[in-house]
Amino acid sequence: MRHNCSFVAVVTHFDEEFVQFDFYQETKREQVERGLLKQEAKLPQHYFDYLLHSGVLEVESDPPYCSADVKPAAIGMNIRSLGTTVLFDMCFAPQTYKLWQNTDAVLEELSLPADIFEEYVYRLGAISRFRYLGRVDDPVVATQLGENDMIEFKRDFLLSKNGIIKTIVAFANSNNGNLFLGITDEGIITGINHEIEQYGDPDKYLLAITQYIQDKTSPLLSPFPKISLKKVQDQYVVAIFVEVASELICGLDKNGEKYVVIRTNNRSVMVKDPHQIGEIYVKRKLGSEISRRLGLL
Repeated sequence: MRHNCSFVAVVTHFDEEFVQFDFYQETKREQVERGLLKQEAKLPQHYFDYLLHSGVLEVESDPPYCSADVKPAAIGMNIRSLGTTVLFDMCFAPQTYKLWQNTDAVLEELSLPADIFEEYVYRLGAISRFRYLGRVDDPVVATQLGENDMIEFKRDFLLSKNGIIKTIVAFANSNNGNLFLGITDEGIITGINHEIEQYGDPDKYLLAITQYIQDKTSPLLSPFPKISLKKVQDQYVVAIFVEVASELICGLDKNGEKYVVIRTNNRSVMVKDPHQIGEIYVKRKLGSEISRRLGLL
């Protein structure tokens, strides 16, 4: 079967373990169009060969590249942003069940038109997920966007602990979200330098935040939020990226009692109605569409 698009690898080096190449996307319609996806990409040979044997990859190499026997592989697409163009990471693992837990290799920040992206997903039998959808790493960009259903600001850690847990639980129960510590509600970057000084070390400070989140949420968040320190001029800001959890996540109050929070517009709202909590739980276990089909929602 003839396809109107294919990946092209211009191999620059290869040995028995790895292949290094310039990675292109080529479209064959009225005329051939080739666009660079990634320069100096590198993959273990068996994943490179898997792409080749799957019929999605063409190879240009001097000397000629000789593939080995194809080995089983699983491919996943971590979608970072959607639209007419899809920004994504292509992840590789030996088996599907190890795909997200034990990714062996990644081609990061690839970009393709949505229709072509979907064709590759279909031809590779790839698994897609929206793990990075909505992730904002840059505090300055976050302040330009302002607080919304996926972005929230807190002035600090030590005086905002309850609000931090409430926000993290809400994101985990509703949608991927970004929480920044060291930014006021008005979007002014004030930093958390003074708190780092109290702990005496940035690593100890981040560890304290991590430990507090672990202690005040149930069950253990999986995947656990990505916590990093960002510097804007001379001010440090903590960026916390929270992914939607597969289970219902609860916060724990000072008495150890559980509570549920969801995200509505740009607010984190406590949910007390048992019926609403039950709906959230069913969605987490079965997914919204299946739940509706079964008449559970």
